[in-house]
This record gives sequence, structure tokens and C-alpha cells, in this order.
Amino acid sequence: MSNVTVWGDRLFVTAHVPIKTLEEKEAVTDILGFCLDANTGEILWQVTLPGTAFISLAGGFTDGTVFAPITDGEYVWFFNRCGSMACYDLNGNQVWLREWTPRFKHNNRQAEPCLVGDAILYVEVANKEAGAQMRKWAAPGVQSKTGTAVPDGVEEREVWTYIHGIDKRTGEVLWRENVGTSIHTTPVVGRLADGRLAVAHARGGPHGVIERPYGISLTNLSPGEVGQTLWSTEFPRYDPSFACHWNERYVFGFNQGHHVVLEATTGSLLRDQPLYDDATVWKYLPEKEDWIREEHVAVKAGKGHPNTNQANLAVGDWHWFLSHNLPYLGRVHVETGVVEYLELPAQLMPSAESRAQDVNLWGKGNPGNRPLNASGFAVGDKGHNGIGWGHISAASPTRVGRYLFLPVVTGTVYVIDTEAEALSPDAIVAINDLGPGGETWSLASLTFSAGRLYAHTMREILCIEVSGKE
Repeated sequence: MSNVTVWGDRLFVTAHVPIKTLEEKEAVTDILGFCLDANTGEILWQVTLPGTAFISLAGGFTDGTVFAPITDGEYVWFFNRCGSMACYDLNGNQVWLREWTPRFKHNNRQAEPCLVGDAILYVEVANKEAGAQMRKWAAPGVQSKTGTAVPDGVEEREVWTYIHGIDKRTGEVLWRENVGTSIHTTPVVGRLADGRLAVAHARGGPHGVIERPYGISLTNLSPGEVGQTLWSTEFPRYDPSFACHWNERYVFGFNQGHHVVLEATTGSLLRDQPLYDDATVWKYLPEKEDWIREEHVAVKAGKGHPNTNQANLAVGDWHWFLSHNLPYLGRVHVETGVVEYLELPAQLMPSAESRAQDVNLWGKGNPGNRPLNASGFAVGDKGHNGIGWGHISAASPTRVGRYLFLPVVTGTVYVIDTEAEALSPDAIVAINDLGPGGETWSLASLTFSAGRLYAHTMREILCIEVSGKE
């Protein structure tokens, strides 16, 4: 489910071609790219992007629409996870279409494309013909005979996935980094202290990732040196199911229940900070309708990594994350290693009558969740019996000024003050919804522009703004 991309009075978003029966959910390929009026939501034009590798609609980790469109104000680029990307002018006229059959060893949610200069950074397999032979499924529920093994006679590195630089004007490949990037991770672009552009990316994760050695790298994006590896640091059991955030001083990651801080220019490990021990925790006691603060406690926030997949963001000296095993918001101080957790409601069940009648569910979500799409089909994986924390490729947080917006799959959105002195109940600014409780499903981040927030649920696009009334 793509985020909403905003440029002036235009919105760009993607959705799958509508299905006519629930059974069609398991084998979708084509998607639609939309241009909407940002002020009214009116559809101005739409296009179809074909796909070749079928996928399940509204999966908890992927479908064909997972990547947000990109625009530079003159052109817009849409991406179909099932095997195409295309460029259009802002009137909907196609400039180019690029098609291929993706490697399908894993579901791919995380490696969001981005535009750097004239290059679109996109993670894909190097050898397209050989990669296309690595197919997990021959048909829905039927494993392929060839499987996901490297094809005979093909050098393994040829079917690794890498960050590619795609020419935004033609769709041609300009360059490719040379150490590999797991599709489980989100590469992040930034600048070093000397001003050079670079991208942090990683290898590792579950289901037999073949890109090795596992660890994190920084790759140069500067003119004349683009695609060159600045450094790579190995972590043998790395599971980088998170965004590889960094700044001019440090690169951050999560490794086996620890927060790691690397020196940005060399990749040397500076700090290895435990996340499950000696934490400060604020817990809610529903029977007393009150909070309790505990110090120096053990919190099993996750497994290999502590975070709900992709739900992390570094803000100043703190790295924030939604926990994996518990409905706790966590943060770790990147200098001192101080760890704080705050329990949040597992799900909000909003009242249709008044905010005073909203119900916060603590510990567990609503067991009767049944999210429906606009056609009335219950297609959203992991939204029926889950709360959107843990083993799911969740929406990444959005920061607007001092506020952090954290949506989860049920449509519950937590708003947190990042400037709060302590991660306590006082840091909670609001807990709101993106639709009826138990009926809403979303894996899209919120987009902020010109005083408005835009959201994408399984059913609709939402525009939220301050009403002007106190």
C-alpha cells in the first residue's frame, strides 16, 4: 500500500486493479497509478502499470503497490512490485515504461525507491533473466518446481539484489552498487560531514537471504564516484528489517537485541547498546486506570531486532521504534544508551458518536477485526487478528516538527511529542483513527504538506487538516 505523494495541488498514489471475487486476491499483477486533486480528492487521471509476477493483494509484507510514487514537479514515476516502473508527465502522458520479471525469493516491502539527482534508487536483482527463474510460487498455494535456489550455471552474485541507479529520463540503468542489498531493509540517503551524498543499506534477515556477508554498508552517491562502496561492516546475524537511518556523525542499526552506533565515515563500531535490560518503563494498569513507572527492568521488546518492521526513526539524539513483541513505544539515546519504553493502547476503537466514548484496548486488540476494501472484500492480511505490531512491514513513522505520527495496520495512529523530557504518558499528544474500529486497514505512512496530513487506507484516501475551531 503506497504512501500518498504530494506536489502542490496534486496527489499521486497507487492501488491494485479491482478484484471481482475474493479468490482473485491471491494472484494479482497489475496496478493503477492515480493523480488526484489535493483540495477535493477528485481523480484527474489514472494509468495502468502491468505486472508479470503475481502476488497476494494487501499482504502484511507486500503487494504490487507498496512503493510510493516519486515526482519532481515535472514528471511522476509509478512502481509496480510485480515487475514494472513507468514515467508520466503531469497530464498522464507516458514517457517510458520499463518491464521485467522480478526475482521472487522473498516478499519485498521495505526497499522504498527514492530520487537523487537524475537517478531513481531502486533495489532489484542484477541478472533479470536468471532472477526470474527464482520463483517461490508457480500458482497460488502451489510451490514452483524450480524453487528459489540459484539457477544452475549462474554465479550467485548475479542473482543478488542491489541498489540500481535508474535514469529518470529514460528508464535505463546508470549504475549499480557492488556489495548487495537485502530486500528486507530500507536504504536511507543522507550527507556526510564533508557534504558528500551517500546511502546506507544492509544485508541479512530471515528466509535464507543470499546477499552476504550480512551487515551494513555506506555507498557513495557523489558525482564521479556514484555506486562506490565507502565501507562495509559485518554483523554475522544481522536482521536489518528496519530503515537504515544515519546522520553526518553516526549510522544506526539494531542487532540481536542491541542498538549499534557506527562511525559514519569509517563504519567502525562505536557503541553496542543493550535494549532489553536496565530500561525505564511506563506501564498502564487497566484495572486501576492509572500508570506505573518502573526502573532498571528487563523488557523483551523483540527477537533478533526489537522493532516492528520499518517502524523506526532517528530524531536528534534518540532512535525511536515501535516494539516487536509488545505494544510499547521505545527509544534509545544514541550517545548514552539510555533505554525507555512507554506502553500504548494496542488498538483504539473509536466511537461514531463522540470522542468521549472512544475505547482504548490495552494489551490485546479487537478479536473481531474485519477490515474491508471499497468493494466489500476482507483482503487485508494480518489486520484480521493482529494489532499491527511485530512481524509485519508496518508504516514508517512521520515526523512533523516536534511530533511523531505512528500509524499501525488497524488504523490507530499514535502522536508523540519527541521533545518530551521523558518517554512518559505526558509524551502522548493524541491517539486517533483513520476509520471505523475493526474495519480499517493501512500499511501506508502519513504524508504532511501545507498544513494537511494525507493517509491511504484499504478503502480510501484521507485528507486531514485543522478545522480552525478550538
